[in-house]
Amino acid sequence: MSNADFDPQAYREQLERDTATNRAIQPGPSRAVEPALPPPQWLLGATAAQDAYQPVDQPWLPDVGRPLIPSGGQFSPGVPAVNRAADDLSRALTTPKNWQDDPNSPVIYQSATNPMVRFTQADIDRATDLGMAFSGGGLATKKVVPKVTEIPKAPADAAFADPKLRAKAEALRGKYPQYAEAYPEVGPPALMAKTPDPKEPSGFSNKPLAEVPYATMDEALAKGAEPGFFLSKKKLPEVEQFQKDRNIIQRDLDLHGYDPYFDPAKRFDVDPTHYGPFADTAVEAAPKTAKTQAEWEAKYGTDEIRARLQAGFEQGKTIPDSDRWYLMGQLEKGYIDELGEKAGREAFKREFADMMAATTGGANPYDNYLMSHYANYMAKRGERLPERSFELPFPIGGQYAPGNIAQAQKYIDAGQVGFNPGQNPKRYDFSSAYLGNKNAGTIDEQMMSAYDPKVAIPQWYGPATKTLREEAAKAGVDARGFQDVGWAGIKKGKEEAKGKTFEYEGPMINHINRSIETTHRLTGMPRDEIFRRGVILKQIPMYGLGTVAAAPVLGAIADQGNYK
Repeated sequence: MSNADFDPQAYREQLERDTATNRAIQPGPSRAVEPALPPPQWLLGATAAQDAYQPVDQPWLPDVGRPLIPSGGQFSPGVPAVNRAADDLSRALTTPKNWQDDPNSPVIYQSATNPMVRFTQADIDRATDLGMAFSGGGLATKKVVPKVTEIPKAPADAAFADPKLRAKAEALRGKYPQYAEAYPEVGPPALMAKTPDPKEPSGFSNKPLAEVPYATMDEALAKGAEPGFFLSKKKLPEVEQFQKDRNIIQRDLDLHGYDPYFDPAKRFDVDPTHYGPFADTAVEAAPKTAKTQAEWEAKYGTDEIRARLQAGFEQGKTIPDSDRWYLMGQLEKGYIDELGEKAGREAFKREFADMMAATTGGANPYDNYLMSHYANYMAKRGERLPERSFELPFPIGGQYAPGNIAQAQKYIDAGQVGFNPGQNPKRYDFSSAYLGNKNAGTIDEQMMSAYDPKVAIPQWYGPATKTLREEAAKAGVDARGFQDVGWAGIKKGKEEAKGKTFEYEGPMINHINRSIETTHRLTGMPRDEIFRRGVILKQIPMYGLGTVAAAPVLGAIADQGNYK
C-alpha cells in the first residue's frame, strides 16, 4: 500500500478495534495480532519514502513518528518490527511515571502519550524468549537488542538524578516539527547603545548601555554604524521559547545520557591514502630566511615551552577518550554509503573536514560543527551567508561568528577547494587531521597557550608545529595524537587554574551524535532521516546547544586564519 492510499482515520479505528479485542485475550506465545492496515511506508523506515516526511501534518499520531500497536502478545517473528515499538518498551522500563500504580495490574506499561500502546509481562517474556531484534530509538535505526531482559528494570524516581527534569524533557519530544525543515525565523535586531568609557570621553566600553527603539530598518542600520551604537541579534518570542525548551533537552542529555547514533568506542580513522599526499605545514608556513627560521625555532623551542607541552600531554592521558579525537571513519562511511566511493569522499572532505576548518576560528567543537553545517546548508540552497551576525538564525552565533561566516563564504566562493598550507596552515592541519594526516599537529588557541598564554595564534606557524612534532616524537606518538591528547590536558589545566570544573565532551564523533539526538528530540524527525538529510545531504537544519552569550558582545573579531 502506498502512502497515497493510506487512510489515517481508518487505520486508527482499526487499531482501536484490535486493541479492544486484545484486552479480552490472554497474551501468550500464539497470540500475535497484527494491525489489519499497515502504517505508511515512512513510518516503517523505507529509505525511498523518507523525503516525504511531514511532521506537522500528523495529528493522528500522539507522538511524532510513533506508530500505534495493539496490546497483548504482539511480539512475534511474524509481526513487523514496527518503528519505535522497541522505544516504547525501553521507555516503559526506564520512565517511572509511565508505570501503573497497581502492581497487580496485568498491564505493566501504558504509554503516557498513547494509551493504545500497552505492554504486559507476557509481552516482555515472549520477546525475551524469542531474542527478538527490533528497531528502537528512531526510524529504521537498525539497532538490534538481542534480549529484552538486557533493558534495565523500571527504576524508582530516585534512580534519575533529576526526575522533574527528565519528565520535562520527555514532554518536549517532537514539540517543534516546524523547525525540522527550516531554521527558525530571524527577527529584527535590537539597537543597543554603548556605555561611555569613563577613562576616555570619546570612547566606549564593551558593556551595552540600553536598547534603543527605532522605526525602520534603514534607521537602525544607520544608527548602528555610529560609534556609540551597535546592532544585536534579538530572537522572536516563539524562538525564545524554542531556546528554553532546547536548553531543557540539553540538560537532560547531559545529566541522564542518551543512546548515541555512532558508538564512540568503535570510532576508526579514515584511510589517508584517499586524501594525501599532505603538505608539510612546518615547511610551507615557515619563515623564508634561515636567520628568521632559527630565531623563531629558538623562541618556540624553549625548555619551558617543551615542558608545558609534555605536561599537557601527560595530563591529557588521564582524561578518558582524549585520544583519537579526529577519527571520523564512521561519518566518512555514511557519506560513501549515500553518495558512492568517489563522490562520498569528495563530499566528506569538502563539506565536513574543510568546512569545519573554515569555521573553526575561536569556536568550540560543537559551535564549530553547527556553524559549518549552516554554511553547507546555505551553500546547497544557492544562498549567500549573512554578512551581519544578527541575521544568523538560532542557534548559530557566538563571538567569532562574523569572522567564521566570512571565512566560510570565502571558501565557498573559491570553489571549496581547501586551504593553502602556507597561507592558512592552522585550517589546513585541522582539515587534514580529519582526513587521516597523522603529521597534522594543529596549533590552535589552546595549544598556543603552552607557547605564550597571551597570544592566540603563532607569529610563525611552521616553527611552532615543528616543536610540537619533536615533542610528540619524544612521547612516542604522532603529532596528531600528541595534539588531541595535549589539547584536553592543557584545557583542563587552564580551567582548573580558574577554579572551574573541567568537563570534557569527548571526541568529535560525540558532537555529531549530540546534534543528531538534539535535533531528533526537538523536531520528532527520525534519527536515520536526520543523519541522511541533515548530516550527509545538508537539506535540513541541525540543532545543538550553540553559544549562548549572557550579553551582546562588542569589539573587533580576530581572524585566526591570517597567519604569516
